[in-house]
Amino acid sequence: MPETAHGVEYRHAFWGLEGQALRFTYSVMAKDPLATLQKLRRLEAQAERRALAERLAAEAAAEQALHAAKQALRQESSEGLNPQLGAFIQKALDDRAAAEAEKERARQETDRQRQMLADARAAERVVEKLRDNRAAEAAREEARRQQILMDEAARKPS
Repeated sequence: MPETAHGVEYRHAFWGLEGQALRFTYSVMAKDPLATLQKLRRLEAQAERRALAERLAAEAAAEQALHAAKQALRQESSEGLNPQLGAFIQKALDDRAAAEAEKERARQETDRQRQMLADARAAERVVEKLRDNRAAEAAREEARRQQILMDEAARKPS
């Protein structure tokens, strides 16, 4: 693993990051594990968003292919009968069926990717909520500690 200026570079193959270098920095003091987890969840959600965009593009391409197959069939059949029409119609019908099947597969994958994105966002929100709760608890504890100090100071004779 090559050393970088700020830490160690690792190559991982997970979360759709095949071959991409992830750089981790380390310090003497321990970082907040929730901050690390939150960053990880944010990266997962970003990867899911990119994958969803790819699925939407594939779905659009399948829709265009289906439209082209239907248009070719309409155009050829409107030009009148010719000797190769039977073979063309069969090919056009096969192309249209294949395009419809591809469109359905792309739609299903897009739906699956949307669900994966929703799951990643939910996991990200859980970590955010946990961090918020911990911060609120720390603030309440600090306020209690300050109140105790003020109460003790008030009890001391001057």
